[in-house]
Amino acid sequence: MAYFRTFVLVLIVNFSLAQSNPEDKKLDEAYKLIKKEKYKEADSYLEKVLVDAPNYAPGWVLLSKLRYKEYEDAKKSDNLFGNIAVSVKDKDGKEKKDGDSLSTALLSLLQNISPSKTALDKYYYTLRRATLTCNECDRACAILRATFIDVDVDTMIGKKALRYFNEAEQEFGKKNYEASAKNYKRALEEQPNFYKAALYLGDSYYFTENYELAALAFKDASNKYPFLLEPRKYLVDAFYKQKLYEKCTDECMEAMKVYPDYMIASRLEDGLYYQNKKLNVKWMPRGTFPNKINDTSSKNLNKYLPKEPFIENKCWEYYINAAKKVTKYCNKKGIITELNDITKQRYLELYSWEEMLKNSNDESLKEAKRMKEEGFLDCYVMVTCFHHDIYDQYKDFVFRNKERIALYFKKYIVTKI
Repeated sequence: MAYFRTFVLVLIVNFSLAQSNPEDKKLDEAYKLIKKEKYKEADSYLEKVLVDAPNYAPGWVLLSKLRYKEYEDAKKSDNLFGNIAVSVKDKDGKEKKDGDSLSTALLSLLQNISPSKTALDKYYYTLRRATLTCNECDRACAILRATFIDVDVDTMIGKKALRYFNEAEQEFGKKNYEASAKNYKRALEEQPNFYKAALYLGDSYYFTENYELAALAFKDASNKYPFLLEPRKYLVDAFYKQKLYEKCTDECMEAMKVYPDYMIASRLEDGLYYQNKKLNVKWMPRGTFPNKINDTSSKNLNKYLPKEPFIENKCWEYYINAAKKVTKYCNKKGIITELNDITKQRYLELYSWEEMLKNSNDESLKEAKRMKEEGFLDCYVMVTCFHHDIYDQYKDFVFRNKERIALYFKKYIVTKI
Protein backbone atom coordinates (compact mmCIF):
# COMPACT_ATOMS: atom_id res chain seq x y z
CA MET A 1 0.00 0.00 0.00
CA ALA A 2 2.51 2.66 1.05
CA TYR A 3 3.82 3.13 -2.46
CA PHE A 4 6.10 6.02 -1.68
CA ARG A 5 7.98 4.41 1.19
CA THR A 6 10.49 3.21 -1.35
CA PHE A 7 10.91 3.36 -5.09
CA VAL A 8 12.57 0.13 -6.10
CA LEU A 9 14.23 1.02 -9.38
CA VAL A 10 16.02 -2.11 -10.50
CA LEU A 11 16.56 -3.77 -13.83
CA ILE A 12 15.09 -7.25 -14.07
CA VAL A 13 17.05 -9.25 -16.58
CA ASN A 14 15.41 -12.68 -16.34
CA PHE A 15 12.24 -11.37 -17.93
CA SER A 16 10.35 -12.87 -20.83
CA LEU A 17 7.31 -11.24 -22.36
CA ALA A 18 4.27 -12.94 -23.82
CA GLN A 19 5.07 -11.06 -27.04
CA SER A 20 1.46 -10.26 -27.86
CA ASN A 21 2.58 -7.49 -30.23
CA PRO A 22 5.77 -6.52 -32.12
CA GLU A 23 6.86 -4.10 -29.38
CA ASP A 24 6.85 -6.90 -26.80
CA LYS A 25 9.32 -8.86 -28.91
CA LYS A 26 11.51 -5.77 -29.30
CA LEU A 27 11.45 -5.19 -25.56
CA ASP A 28 12.61 -8.74 -25.02
CA GLU A 29 15.60 -7.90 -27.22
CA ALA A 30 16.38 -4.93 -24.97
CA TYR A 31 16.38 -7.20 -21.93
CA LYS A 32 18.88 -9.48 -23.67
CA LEU A 33 21.24 -6.51 -24.08
CA ILE A 34 20.78 -5.63 -20.42
CA LYS A 35 21.56 -9.18 -19.38
CA LYS A 36 24.87 -8.81 -21.21
CA GLU A 37 25.40 -5.48 -19.35
CA LYS A 38 25.26 -3.58 -22.65
CA TYR A 39 23.30 -0.74 -21.06
CA LYS A 40 24.12 2.02 -23.56
CA GLU A 41 23.18 -0.24 -26.46
CA ALA A 42 19.90 -1.11 -24.74
CA ASP A 43 19.21 2.61 -24.17
CA SER A 44 19.81 3.51 -27.82
CA TYR A 45 17.79 0.51 -28.98
CA LEU A 46 14.81 1.46 -26.81
CA GLU A 47 14.90 5.06 -28.02
CA LYS A 48 14.45 3.82 -31.58
CA VAL A 49 11.64 1.48 -30.54
CA LEU A 50 9.79 4.34 -28.83
CA VAL A 51 10.13 6.63 -31.84
CA ASP A 52 8.00 4.11 -33.75
CA ALA A 53 5.75 3.25 -30.79
CA PRO A 54 5.59 6.37 -28.56
CA ASN A 55 2.54 5.08 -26.65
CA TYR A 56 4.21 1.82 -25.57
CA ALA A 57 4.24 1.99 -21.76
CA PRO A 58 6.53 -1.01 -21.00
CA GLY A 59 9.20 0.54 -23.24
CA TRP A 60 9.12 3.81 -21.33
CA VAL A 61 9.28 1.97 -18.01
CA LEU A 62 12.41 0.11 -19.03
CA LEU A 63 14.06 3.18 -20.58
CA SER A 64 13.45 5.21 -17.42
CA LYS A 65 14.96 2.42 -15.31
CA LEU A 66 18.02 2.35 -17.54
CA ARG A 67 18.43 6.09 -17.14
CA TYR A 68 18.03 5.88 -13.39
CA LYS A 69 20.83 3.32 -13.40
CA GLU A 70 22.90 5.75 -15.46
CA TYR A 71 22.31 8.35 -12.74
CA GLU A 72 23.34 5.91 -9.99
CA ASP A 73 26.51 5.05 -11.91
CA ALA A 74 27.27 8.73 -12.56
CA LYS A 75 27.23 9.50 -8.85
CA LYS A 76 30.42 7.47 -8.55
CA SER A 77 32.16 10.01 -10.80
CA ASP A 78 31.04 13.06 -8.83
CA ASN A 79 34.18 13.07 -6.67
CA LEU A 80 36.03 14.58 -9.61
CA PHE A 81 33.83 17.64 -9.16
CA GLY A 82 33.20 17.49 -5.44
CA ASN A 83 36.86 17.78 -4.47
CA ILE A 84 37.44 20.98 -6.42
CA ALA A 85 38.07 24.08 -4.32
CA VAL A 86 38.47 27.65 -5.52
CA SER A 87 40.48 30.07 -3.41
CA VAL A 88 40.52 33.86 -3.78
CA LYS A 89 43.15 36.19 -2.38
CA ASP A 90 42.82 39.87 -1.55
CA LYS A 91 45.22 42.63 -2.68
CA ASP A 92 47.60 41.78 0.18
CA GLY A 93 47.84 38.14 -0.88
CA LYS A 94 45.71 36.79 1.95
CA GLU A 95 43.07 34.19 1.17
CA LYS A 96 39.51 35.41 1.48
CA LYS A 97 37.47 33.32 3.88
CA ASP A 98 34.31 33.13 1.76
CA GLY A 99 35.82 33.73 -1.67
CA ASP A 100 33.90 36.09 -3.92
CA SER A 101 30.88 36.04 -6.22
CA LEU A 102 32.92 34.79 -9.18
CA SER A 103 34.38 31.82 -7.29
CA THR A 104 30.94 30.98 -5.87
CA ALA A 105 29.44 31.06 -9.36
CA LEU A 106 32.23 28.84 -10.69
CA LEU A 107 31.69 26.23 -7.99
CA SER A 108 27.96 26.33 -8.62
CA LEU A 109 28.55 25.80 -12.34
CA LEU A 110 30.82 22.83 -11.71
CA GLN A 111 28.23 21.24 -9.44
CA ASN A 112 25.50 21.77 -12.03
CA ILE A 113 27.46 20.01 -14.78
CA SER A 114 28.50 17.11 -12.57
CA PRO A 115 27.88 13.70 -14.16
CA SER A 116 25.11 12.75 -11.75
CA LYS A 117 23.26 16.07 -12.13
CA THR A 118 23.28 15.75 -15.90
CA ALA A 119 22.15 12.11 -15.69
CA LEU A 120 19.39 12.96 -13.21
CA ASP A 121 18.05 15.69 -15.48
CA LYS A 122 18.05 13.20 -18.36
CA TYR A 123 16.11 10.75 -16.19
CA TYR A 124 13.44 13.32 -15.32
CA TYR A 125 13.27 14.38 -18.96
CA THR A 126 12.54 10.74 -19.87
CA LEU A 127 9.66 10.57 -17.36
CA ARG A 128 8.19 13.81 -18.68
CA ARG A 129 8.64 12.68 -22.27
CA ALA A 130 6.91 9.37 -21.56
CA THR A 131 3.77 11.08 -20.25
CA LEU A 132 3.43 13.18 -23.40
CA THR A 133 2.56 10.28 -25.65
CA CYS A 134 1.49 7.50 -23.29
CA ASN A 135 -1.39 7.83 -20.83
CA GLU A 136 -0.60 4.56 -19.04
CA CYS A 137 2.76 5.58 -17.56
CA ASP A 138 1.57 5.41 -13.95
CA ARG A 139 5.08 4.94 -12.59
CA ALA A 140 6.41 8.02 -14.40
CA CYS A 141 3.44 10.09 -13.17
CA ALA A 142 3.94 8.92 -9.60
CA ILE A 143 7.67 9.69 -9.53
CA LEU A 144 7.23 13.15 -11.05
CA ARG A 145 4.54 13.98 -8.53
CA ALA A 146 6.50 12.61 -5.57
CA THR A 147 9.61 14.53 -6.64
CA PHE A 148 8.25 17.89 -7.77
CA ILE A 149 4.73 18.27 -6.39
CA ASP A 150 4.41 16.55 -3.01
CA VAL A 151 5.80 18.36 0.01
CA ASP A 152 7.19 16.98 3.25
CA VAL A 153 4.68 18.02 5.90
CA ASP A 154 6.31 16.13 8.78
CA THR A 155 9.07 18.65 9.48
CA MET A 156 8.48 19.33 13.20
CA ILE A 157 8.00 15.93 14.81
CA GLY A 158 8.63 15.59 18.54
CA LYS A 159 11.07 13.00 19.89
CA LYS A 160 8.44 10.93 21.68
CA ALA A 161 6.13 10.77 18.68
CA LEU A 162 9.05 9.89 16.46
CA ARG A 163 10.12 7.10 18.82
CA TYR A 164 6.66 5.52 18.67
CA PHE A 165 6.67 5.92 14.89
CA ASN A 166 10.04 4.17 14.51
CA GLU A 167 8.85 1.32 16.72
CA ALA A 168 5.76 1.05 14.53
CA GLU A 169 7.93 0.91 11.42
CA GLN A 170 9.94 -1.96 12.86
CA GLU A 171 6.79 -3.91 13.64
CA PHE A 172 5.35 -3.14 10.22
CA GLY A 173 8.52 -4.44 8.59
CA LYS A 174 8.05 -7.70 10.49
CA LYS A 175 4.41 -7.83 9.33
CA ASN A 176 3.21 -7.45 12.92
CA TYR A 177 0.44 -5.14 11.78
CA GLU A 178 -1.56 -5.05 15.01
CA ALA A 179 1.56 -4.00 16.94
CA SER A 180 2.46 -1.42 14.33
CA ALA A 181 -1.06 0.02 14.47
CA LYS A 182 -0.78 0.49 18.25
CA ASN A 183 2.47 2.40 17.91
CA TYR A 184 1.25 4.56 15.02
CA LYS A 185 -1.75 5.46 17.21
CA ARG A 186 0.58 6.36 20.08
CA ALA A 187 2.56 8.59 17.74
CA LEU A 188 -0.68 10.32 16.72
CA GLU A 189 -1.74 10.76 20.34
CA GLU A 190 1.55 12.57 20.92
CA GLN A 191 1.29 14.56 17.71
CA PRO A 192 -2.12 14.57 15.99
CA ASN A 193 -0.78 16.29 12.83
CA PHE A 194 1.76 13.49 12.18
CA TYR A 195 0.91 12.76 8.55
CA LYS A 196 2.91 9.58 7.98
CA ALA A 197 1.69 8.08 11.24
CA ALA A 198 -1.92 8.59 10.13
CA LEU A 199 -1.21 7.26 6.64
CA TYR A 200 0.70 4.20 7.82
CA LEU A 201 -1.87 3.49 10.50
CA GLY A 202 -4.28 3.05 7.62
CA ASP A 203 -1.77 0.70 6.00
CA SER A 204 -1.63 -1.44 9.13
CA TYR A 205 -5.41 -1.80 9.20
CA TYR A 206 -5.49 -2.43 5.45
CA PHE A 207 -3.08 -5.33 5.70
CA THR A 208 -5.19 -6.93 8.43
CA GLU A 209 -8.17 -6.52 6.06
CA ASN A 210 -9.90 -4.14 8.46
CA TYR A 211 -10.86 -1.84 5.61
CA GLU A 212 -13.35 0.17 7.64
CA LEU A 213 -10.69 1.33 10.12
CA ALA A 214 -8.23 1.77 7.26
CA ALA A 215 -10.66 4.13 5.55
CA LEU A 216 -11.04 6.17 8.75
CA ALA A 217 -7.25 6.51 9.07
CA PHE A 218 -6.78 7.49 5.44
CA LYS A 219 -9.66 9.96 5.71
CA ASP A 220 -8.01 11.48 8.78
CA ALA A 221 -4.76 11.96 6.85
CA SER A 222 -6.66 13.40 3.89
CA ASN A 223 -8.61 15.86 6.05
CA LYS A 224 -5.40 17.12 7.66
CA TYR A 225 -3.57 17.48 4.35
CA PRO A 226 -6.17 17.83 1.56
CA PHE A 227 -3.56 18.92 -1.00
CA LEU A 228 -1.78 15.53 -0.89
CA LEU A 229 -2.95 12.78 -3.22
CA GLU A 230 -1.59 9.70 -1.46
CA PRO A 231 -4.15 9.39 1.37
CA ARG A 232 -6.95 9.89 -1.14
CA LYS A 233 -5.60 7.07 -3.31
CA TYR A 234 -5.55 4.70 -0.36
CA LEU A 235 -8.98 5.85 0.79
CA VAL A 236 -10.30 4.94 -2.65
CA ASP A 237 -8.79 1.46 -2.28
CA ALA A 238 -10.32 1.02 1.18
CA PHE A 239 -13.78 1.98 -0.13
CA TYR A 240 -13.33 -0.36 -3.08
CA LYS A 241 -12.46 -3.28 -0.80
CA GLN A 242 -15.66 -2.62 1.17
CA LYS A 243 -17.62 -2.59 -2.11
CA LEU A 244 -18.66 1.00 -1.40
CA TYR A 245 -18.44 1.80 -5.08
CA GLU A 246 -20.29 5.11 -5.01
CA LYS A 247 -18.00 6.41 -2.25
CA CYS A 248 -15.07 5.03 -4.22
CA THR A 249 -15.97 6.98 -7.36
CA ASP A 250 -16.86 10.15 -5.44
CA GLU A 251 -13.46 10.11 -3.77
CA CYS A 252 -11.82 9.47 -7.14
CA MET A 253 -13.45 12.65 -8.45
CA GLU A 254 -12.09 14.61 -5.51
CA ALA A 255 -8.66 13.05 -5.94
CA MET A 256 -8.58 14.02 -9.62
CA LYS A 257 -8.93 17.64 -8.57
CA VAL A 258 -5.79 17.31 -6.46
CA TYR A 259 -3.76 15.64 -9.19
CA PRO A 260 -5.16 13.69 -12.17
CA ASP A 261 -3.14 10.56 -11.58
CA TYR A 262 -3.44 7.62 -13.99
CA MET A 263 -4.03 5.16 -11.16
CA ILE A 264 -6.91 7.27 -9.86
CA ALA A 265 -8.52 7.18 -13.30
CA SER A 266 -8.04 3.41 -13.40
CA ARG A 267 -9.69 2.94 -10.00
CA LEU A 268 -12.49 5.30 -11.05
CA GLU A 269 -13.13 3.05 -14.01
CA ASP A 270 -13.24 0.00 -11.72
CA GLY A 271 -15.71 1.65 -9.35
CA LEU A 272 -17.97 2.81 -12.18
CA TYR A 273 -18.17 -0.69 -13.63
CA TYR A 274 -20.08 -1.90 -10.57
CA GLN A 275 -22.54 0.97 -11.03
CA ASN A 276 -23.21 0.05 -14.68
CA LYS A 277 -21.22 3.05 -15.84
CA LYS A 278 -17.94 3.55 -17.67
CA LEU A 279 -15.29 6.15 -18.42
CA ASN A 280 -15.42 7.84 -21.78
CA VAL A 281 -11.99 9.48 -21.82
CA LYS A 282 -10.72 10.66 -25.20
CA TRP A 283 -7.21 11.60 -24.25
CA MET A 284 -4.85 12.62 -27.04
CA PRO A 285 -1.05 12.45 -27.06
CA ARG A 286 0.88 15.71 -27.03
CA GLY A 287 3.11 16.64 -29.93
CA THR A 288 5.49 18.67 -27.78
CA PHE A 289 6.21 19.70 -24.21
CA PRO A 290 3.87 22.31 -22.68
CA ASN A 291 4.75 25.94 -23.24
CA LYS A 292 6.60 27.41 -20.27
CA ILE A 293 7.46 30.91 -19.14
CA ASN A 294 11.03 32.07 -18.55
CA ASP A 295 12.38 28.72 -19.67
CA THR A 296 16.14 29.22 -19.74
CA SER A 297 16.92 25.56 -20.34
CA SER A 298 18.81 26.35 -23.55
CA LYS A 299 21.30 28.41 -21.51
CA ASN A 300 21.35 26.23 -18.43
CA LEU A 301 23.93 23.45 -18.65
CA ASN A 302 22.24 21.29 -16.04
CA LYS A 303 19.16 20.73 -18.19
CA TYR A 304 19.01 17.72 -20.47
CA LEU A 305 17.85 18.55 -23.98
CA PRO A 306 17.59 16.20 -26.97
CA LYS A 307 19.64 16.96 -30.07
CA GLU A 308 16.50 17.87 -32.00
CA PRO A 309 13.34 19.58 -30.64
CA PHE A 310 10.53 17.11 -30.17
CA ILE A 311 7.55 17.90 -32.41
CA GLU A 312 5.33 14.93 -33.16
CA ASN A 313 2.90 16.70 -35.46
CA LYS A 314 3.06 19.93 -37.47
CA CYS A 315 -0.11 21.28 -35.86
CA TRP A 316 1.80 21.64 -32.59
CA GLU A 317 4.00 24.31 -34.17
CA TYR A 318 1.00 26.63 -33.85
CA TYR A 319 0.83 25.69 -30.19
CA ILE A 320 4.51 26.48 -29.65
CA ASN A 321 4.32 29.80 -31.48
CA ALA A 322 1.35 30.91 -29.39
CA ALA A 323 3.60 31.45 -26.38
CA LYS A 324 5.58 34.13 -28.24
CA LYS A 325 2.46 36.29 -28.44
CA VAL A 326 1.48 36.34 -24.76
CA THR A 327 4.60 35.47 -22.77
CA LYS A 328 5.14 39.04 -21.60
CA TYR A 329 1.64 39.09 -20.10
CA CYS A 330 2.13 35.88 -18.06
CA ASN A 331 3.53 35.23 -14.63
CA LYS A 332 6.07 32.45 -14.12
CA LYS A 333 3.31 29.89 -13.64
CA GLY A 334 1.91 30.52 -17.10
CA ILE A 335 -1.12 32.41 -15.85
CA ILE A 336 -1.97 35.44 -17.99
CA THR A 337 -2.21 38.13 -15.34
CA GLU A 338 -1.83 41.35 -17.35
CA LEU A 339 -4.57 42.93 -19.47
CA ASN A 340 -3.80 42.79 -23.18
CA ASP A 341 -5.41 43.12 -26.61
CA ILE A 342 -4.59 39.56 -27.68
CA THR A 343 -6.73 37.37 -25.41
CA LYS A 344 -8.98 37.35 -22.39
CA GLN A 345 -7.86 33.82 -21.62
CA ARG A 346 -6.34 33.25 -18.18
CA TYR A 347 -4.08 30.30 -18.95
CA LEU A 348 -1.17 30.04 -21.37
CA GLU A 349 -1.99 26.37 -21.94
CA LEU A 350 -5.56 27.09 -23.01
CA TYR A 351 -4.56 30.02 -25.19
CA SER A 352 -1.97 27.83 -26.92
CA TRP A 353 -4.57 25.15 -27.66
CA GLU A 354 -6.99 27.79 -28.95
CA GLU A 355 -4.34 29.07 -31.37
CA MET A 356 -3.61 25.52 -32.55
CA LEU A 357 -7.30 24.81 -33.14
CA LYS A 358 -7.76 28.11 -34.96
CA ASN A 359 -4.92 27.42 -37.37
CA SER A 360 -5.05 23.67 -37.93
CA ASN A 361 -7.62 21.12 -39.09
CA ASP A 362 -5.48 18.12 -38.22
CA GLU A 363 -7.53 14.98 -37.61
CA SER A 364 -5.90 14.45 -34.21
CA LEU A 365 -7.64 17.61 -32.96
CA LYS A 366 -11.14 16.33 -33.68
CA GLU A 367 -12.13 15.80 -30.04
CA ALA A 368 -10.60 19.10 -28.95
CA LYS A 369 -12.60 20.91 -31.62
CA ARG A 370 -15.78 19.16 -30.48
CA MET A 371 -15.11 20.19 -26.89
CA LYS A 372 -14.57 23.77 -28.01
CA GLU A 373 -17.91 23.75 -29.80
CA GLU A 374 -19.56 22.28 -26.69
CA GLY A 375 -17.96 24.97 -24.50
CA PHE A 376 -15.74 22.60 -22.49
CA LEU A 377 -12.36 22.98 -24.16
CA ASP A 378 -10.96 24.27 -20.87
CA CYS A 379 -11.86 21.07 -18.97
CA TYR A 380 -10.73 18.85 -21.82
CA VAL A 381 -7.32 20.52 -22.03
CA MET A 382 -6.65 21.02 -18.34
CA VAL A 383 -8.11 17.76 -16.97
CA THR A 384 -8.31 15.10 -19.68
CA CYS A 385 -5.08 16.17 -21.40
CA PHE A 386 -3.25 17.12 -18.22
CA HIS A 387 0.54 16.97 -18.17
CA HIS A 388 2.83 17.36 -15.19
CA ASP A 389 4.37 20.53 -16.63
CA ILE A 390 1.10 22.51 -16.43
CA TYR A 391 0.44 21.64 -12.78
CA ASP A 392 0.57 25.26 -11.56
CA GLN A 393 -2.06 26.30 -14.11
CA TYR A 394 -4.12 23.19 -13.35
CA LYS A 395 -4.16 23.96 -9.64
CA ASP A 396 -5.43 27.49 -10.28
CA PHE A 397 -7.99 26.20 -12.79
CA VAL A 398 -9.39 23.63 -10.34
CA PHE A 399 -9.66 26.23 -7.57
CA ARG A 400 -11.82 28.42 -9.83
CA ASN A 401 -13.81 25.69 -11.64
CA LYS A 402 -14.71 22.86 -9.24
CA GLU A 403 -18.39 22.83 -10.15
CA ARG A 404 -17.60 23.13 -13.85
CA ILE A 405 -15.23 20.13 -13.68
CA ALA A 406 -17.95 18.10 -11.92
CA LEU A 407 -20.38 19.00 -14.70
CA TYR A 408 -17.81 18.04 -17.34
CA PHE A 409 -17.39 14.59 -15.80
CA LYS A 410 -21.14 14.11 -15.48
CA LYS A 411 -21.84 15.21 -19.06
CA TYR A 412 -18.94 13.74 -21.01
CA ILE A 413 -16.65 11.46 -18.99
CA VAL A 414 -18.95 9.19 -16.96
CA THR A 415 -21.51 7.43 -19.17
CA LYS A 416 -23.86 4.47 -18.79
CA ILE A 417 -22.80 1.06 -20.07
